[in-house]
Amino acid sequence: MPKRAWTWGVPAALLGLLAAGSVYATTTPRYALYRLGTAVQQHDVAAALRYFDVEHIADRATEVLVTDYLARQPAPATEAEANGRQLVASLARRRLRPQVAARVRAEIRRSVERTGVPQAAVAVPVGVVAVLQAFDVSREGPDAWISYRDPVQGPIRFRMARQPGEPWKISEFDPDWVRRRAQEEPVRLR
Repeated sequence: MPKRAWTWGVPAALLGLLAAGSVYATTTPRYALYRLGTAVQQHDVAAALRYFDVEHIADRATEVLVTDYLARQPAPATEAEANGRQLVASLARRRLRPQVAARVRAEIRRSVERTGVPQAAVAVPVGVVAVLQAFDVSREGPDAWISYRDPVQGPIRFRMARQPGEPWKISEFDPDWVRRRAQEEPVRLR
């Protein structure tokens, strides 16, 4: 009887470990990047958008752009100038954010539609091996910072976050990358 327990017990334990490993693997940022790469390869814009938190990306990018603009302006000399500066910053954020969100969506759409073309704004490595080799994932609390080297744009770094019941999503790009993209095609307040 003990031999029969081993005969069924070992395969059952291995199957359990394999199932647990599969569940864990599908809840990592690398798996989300793999799924994003698959969506890009299939030119599926809707599926690719599931892996971007466009609203949060727009918030952070708008903050970077407004902060950079204000840093180039003379420092306020009076309290009234400081209050005016805060008002200008608030209005700029409110006017700029929808344009930045629209641009993020357009960049994602353009990148997915241009898969394989060097001018794509977001070029994600595709395939299990490429995802494992290309991306450097460093966990920071509940979030993860991802970095990789794009052949055209150079180093790209972004943050991924996960909400309960959702896949990992890109939620913020490195401020230097935002500045480079803004210089290539400036966003204007309308």
